[in-house]
Amino acid sequence: MTTLQTSTPLRLHHLHLRSTAPDALASFYQDLFELRRVPAPAGTVALAGGERAVVIGQGEDAGLAVAAYAARSAQDLAALRARLADLARDAGPAGEIFFAPGAFTVADPQGRVLLFGVPRAGREPDRLSARLQHTVFQTTDLATVVDFYVRRIGFTVSDEVVADDGAIATCFLRSDDEHHSLAFFQGSQNAWDHHCYETSCWNDIRDWGDRFARVRRGIFFGPGRHGPGNNLFFMVTDPDGNRVELSAELERVDAGRAPGVWPHEEYTLNSWGRGWIRT
Repeated sequence: MTTLQTSTPLRLHHLHLRSTAPDALASFYQDLFELRRVPAPAGTVALAGGERAVVIGQGEDAGLAVAAYAARSAQDLAALRARLADLARDAGPAGEIFFAPGAFTVADPQGRVLLFGVPRAGREPDRLSARLQHTVFQTTDLATVVDFYVRRIGFTVSDEVVADDGAIATCFLRSDDEHHSLAFFQGSQNAWDHHCYETSCWNDIRDWGDRFARVRRGIFFGPGRHGPGNNLFFMVTDPDGNRVELSAELERVDAGRAPGVWPHEEYTLNSWGRGWIRT
C-alpha cells in the first residue's frame, strides 16, 4: 500500500483556528510564540515566525477549522492530489496565505478538513525551538476515521492503545519519519483535543515552562513522558481553552516497523506519574 512516509512525506505546517475573540487569541500566539503578523484575507489574522504559523478567524464554533500539511515539492503535491482526486477541493484564498497556488483540501468522513500545499517560503531559524508538529482529535467512530486516513490519505499507524476489552482506544498516525503528526482517540464527541510543538531537548521544555509561568499560564498536564512516541511533554491552554503541548525527543520510526500496542492505562499516557485519560 502506498504511504505518505514512503511516497509523499508531509509535515504539519500551520493551523487555521476559529475564535469568538480572534484578536485576543492572536495576541497570545504572537507574544508567547514570537510570531509576527503577515498579510491575510479580510476577517482573518495570520501569524508566522520560525517553524510555526497560525491563521485565526472569527467564528462562534471556536476551535480548529483546518490542519495544514506541507509537501516537500510541487511534484509531490501533484502526485498526492492525483491519488486523492475524488476528494480534493481547491483551497481558495485562505488556503494560500502560507502555501503556493495549487493547494487543496480534503474532508474526512466526520467533516474535519486537512489542507495540503507547498510553502511559499522556507522556514526561518527559531530563537526558541518549538516546531509545530502534531495535532490530535477525539472521535466517536475511531475505526472509520483511522481507516480513512490510512487507506485513503496514506498515513501509517505507529502505535495503538488498546482497552481491556480489546477495543482500540487511541491511534497514532505518521506522515513522515516522526512517530506521529496526527492522532485520534475514541470518545463521546467529535472534538479537537490539542496541538503540539516539538522542541529540541529537555532544557527547551524547562525554558518554555518558565516562559508560560511568567504570564501565569500554568501547566495542567505534565511534565512527563508519553509511552507512545517516548516524548517528554507538558500541556497548557491558550485564552480560548485550546490545549497546547510542548514536546521533546519524539521518536522516529522506520517505514517498515509494525505498529506498537499499548495498554489503556495511566502509565501509557505518562510514565512519570498521573495520566490524563479522556472519556
